Amino acid sequence: MNYFCNYSILRFLPYPETGEFVNIGVVLLASNGEFRYKIETKRQRITQFFHKLDPKIYIRARTEIERELARLSGFFSKYQDQQSTQLAAFKNMIHPRETMMRFSAPGTIAVERVDEAIQSIFDHYINLSFASKEYEEKVLERQLGHLLSSANLKQRYKEQKLGTADYPVKFPYVLLDSDGAAQAIKPIHLGHDEPAKILEHGDAWLAKVRRLYKAQELARDTLFIASPPNRSKKKLVAAYSDIVIQLAEFDSVRVVSNELPEKSLLEEIQQGIPDPLH
Repeated sequence: MNYFCNYSILRFLPYPETGEFVNIGVVLLASNGEFRYKIETKRQRITQFFHKLDPKIYIRARTEIERELARLSGFFSKYQDQQSTQLAAFKNMIHPRETMMRFSAPGTIAVERVDEAIQSIFDHYINLSFASKEYEEKVLERQLGHLLSSANLKQRYKEQKLGTADYPVKFPYVLLDSDGAAQAIKPIHLGHDEPAKILEHGDAWLAKVRRLYKAQELARDTLFIASPPNRSKKKLVAAYSDIVIQLAEFDSVRVVSNELPEKSLLEEIQQGIPDPLH
């Protein structure tokens, strides 16, 4: 049997002036009267996107919306057999308000299982299940660009291919001086949900670094800023650590986590900038 579900995406929008937001959860009301909600528990996505925001502000806002949704769950359960009452309450819940937590315009989906529906929507809008590693790394590159801009460093870097005419390797941020490539920075997504995917992507960059090293075409400081996997998954962490260790074995290659605080990440970047350019 199919159920029709109304759903809305919960968004965190701390700065109304810019209109920028991050999707953090889903609410769903099914035609059989079931109400479900799911909110992201990690705050890494928020602190990476809004890197100047005090994390406590997000945590407090998330706690408040969780309490409100838990209260509404009781209401929807009480009136589970009164569809018109539930729909009115759902519309009122997602109605636009001038708060940090806001809901998207509603969508509708037909499903066989309500629990699978909310997980599928959550995976798409919050976990970005459609995203490839290329997409993920473009996001990381934009985040790095924001960080460099905040420190008045971005104008010193440019996208550049290093290597030979037969084997060029593109880096998104390269700092050049009179002696060539002083520093090359590459954000790399290693936060996959399978060890094989981490190893495959890491091995691809190991091969590139190995060839550049052999041709003596590496930047004098090559910095990989890596997004790690779920640290509670031992096999994922083992695969991640394997790649990090092998990359760092090359002279002039360093690997740091993108989970470092902004100040520490900038210090790592500045460590590779030649003194005359500081």
